[in-house]
Amino acid sequence: MKATDLALNRALGILDAPAGADHLLEMPFTPLVQNHLGTMHAAAQFALAEAASAECLQRHFGATLGPVFAVMRGVEVGYRRPATGDLLAYGQPDASTLTGLIDTLRHRGRTKAVILIDLKDRTGTLTFHGQFEWFISLAPPTPP
Repeated sequence: MKATDLALNRALGILDAPAGADHLLEMPFTPLVQNHLGTMHAAAQFALAEAASAECLQRHFGATLGPVFAVMRGVEVGYRRPATGDLLAYGQPDASTLTGLIDTLRHRGRTKAVILIDLKDRTGTLTFHGQFEWFISLAPPTPP
């Protein structure tokens, strides 16, 4: 399942980035996501970042891992600047996730992944930085 398939993400207007883009997802600046100050609501930014972390996991490891169970385990976030326009979500696994996720999952049947997410407006201004920690385990076999 893609992050953009979830009902909440669709309701917020979260979209896949255009083909060939450096970022993963986008969220337009609409009245739905604005707060009382006329900037993007912190919860909307968090939702975009969380969706981008899932998308990043799928793009980097999905084809190699096959069926897994993944759930968010912990998050560290920092809001850097008010967002006053569309946001673009950039993501990458941290170094230990890149080098050890697949081997650890195959050896232990479970692992963690840390995905680093930056949200930037179209001018490149960083509005949000977060670290999303996922718990991942091999999916139980489906009964025949």
